[in-house]
Amino acid sequence: MNADGKPVPLRCVLMTISMGVLLVLLSACPACTHKNRGSKLEDISNTASPSAEIPMLTPPHTSDTTVEKVLRKGTGAQTSKLSPRYSWLFFLRHSDREGKSKRKGHEDSPRNHHSGPIGSPAPSRHHSHFINHVLREKKLSQFLQLLSDFLMNKKDREHVPAPGSAPTVPPAKVPAAFICKTISDIHVESGEIKELQNYQRPLLEGSFYRGAGLNVTSGRYTAPFTGLYAFFARLQIDFQEPAPHRDRLGFLRLQLCILSLCQENLSLQQISSFSSSEAAATITLNGVLYIQEGQYVSLFLENRMDSWLVLVKSSDFSGVLLGQ
Repeated sequence: MNADGKPVPLRCVLMTISMGVLLVLLSACPACTHKNRGSKLEDISNTASPSAEIPMLTPPHTSDTTVEKVLRKGTGAQTSKLSPRYSWLFFLRHSDREGKSKRKGHEDSPRNHHSGPIGSPAPSRHHSHFINHVLREKKLSQFLQLLSDFLMNKKDREHVPAPGSAPTVPPAKVPAAFICKTISDIHVESGEIKELQNYQRPLLEGSFYRGAGLNVTSGRYTAPFTGLYAFFARLQIDFQEPAPHRDRLGFLRLQLCILSLCQENLSLQQISSFSSSEAAATITLNGVLYIQEGQYVSLFLENRMDSWLVLVKSSDFSGVLLGQ
């Protein structure tokens, strides 16, 4: 380490060692013993001329240091007596400057060194990439919007009816509907009003049953929703032979009643008259009633004939919810 606290270059160390070896050799010479050292120096100082003085070793463009001031103040005889300490400080001063310049050049060299082939300079950075991303997103959203509009227009064109044809309305879902048939013959005496019971839901093609509310045993249908219901009934009647010497006269009344109150509530009814020449007949009933949720309806057959009759099995009763 030098006086400034910086590491000494290897070259300076080697030079110092070489100078030390040289000084040792000079001191070991017989001509430079303690006896004749003073005389030799006096002879040299007396014979030396002012023009033969040792030249001053001063570095160019440097400030005056302690070593340089001492060297400049000394005479020819004094400059010849250079102390090893001053020589050492002089070399350290010069070696430190050279080391700085070399270290500086060594530090700059890796930064200036480029490995590989030299190509074209890199493009300058600007905000064009960000603008391109924005434009791409905008174009993508416009394309998706156009595609959606095209698909919607195509769907609408498919549902548009042809010129001259009626527009088609999609059918509504029916939440409540039923159909049932009687499972056996039912005898009805003359002058009797009988509620029809004992139904079954057919399993044939075309049968339907939606929702709940039909009790096949009691023959009553309870409305699951409040609304308008359309009902249809078709009964097959077999007449019995009248008493001898007596014509068969009278009528049949078929009613669809709410809560079995045919007189108090509005009901659907059908009255049919028959003559003595008919052996069988069919009586039908249809219409629409507004029924509250939880109310039930059922069929009633009133026999106003002179003889009893038979309601043939497979007579049907059906209903459907039209809307609320």
